[in-house]
Amino acid sequence: MVREILLFGVLLLVFIPWTTLNSSSTPQNNLEIKHVYNYVDENKIMHVLGELQNVGNKAMTNVTVGATFTDPEGNIINEYNRSPELRTINPGFVSPFEVLFIDQKNVDKVKDFKLHVKGTEVRPAPVNLQIKVDSSRQDILGFYYINGIIFNSADNSANNSIAIATLYDKDGRVIAIGRGLAEPKDISGNSSANFGLAIIDKLQTHKGKSYSVVADSDSYVSIPTTTQEK
Repeated sequence: MVREILLFGVLLLVFIPWTTLNSSSTPQNNLEIKHVYNYVDENKIMHVLGELQNVGNKAMTNVTVGATFTDPEGNIINEYNRSPELRTINPGFVSPFEVLFIDQKNVDKVKDFKLHVKGTEVRPAPVNLQIKVDSSRQDILGFYYINGIIFNSADNSANNSIAIATLYDKDGRVIAIGRGLAEPKDISGNSSANFGLAIIDKLQTHKGKSYSVVADSDSYVSIPTTTQEK
């Protein structure tokens, strides 16, 4: 079964670094869009970030977040789609997402955009991963580094394991996402692996006030860390 919701937002000026969007959902929708933020980088790429919260009682997979961008007259300029960071979003879980508007020639024409999300119901991913942050720091160039350990408590291997960090501003909006593979990326049962990741968007890292980290793999997922002060 495929679920889909729509969310509307307004960009007052495309080069204003953020705009507030209101998320909405109805009882039959599993996925709700929250904490949306957008900005245009120095390469004239527009970033639209946020979180998907599974407010239903079914896990969702094959999820796609789409964005339709329009001009002041309401004409569609372009549409882009992207998968969120978690491969399966369990009930009650949250996954960050980022959609990129890469039409550099037309980014100045963007006035409004509409977000929509769809996915397929699936059995929940077992919560057999645990993630622990050992250290974090921001360097003089503005890159933000997070290091830690992922532990696989299952008997089977957790393949293609990755750590995902979500950076929030003072208002709780998602302003950047970082990713880093575990080393090794295939974690044997009842064993651990180190991870290191970098949030490289230095135009946003200085605005960060807190972050959370979650581990994901082909088969298993972790509970996100509690939000930590940057």
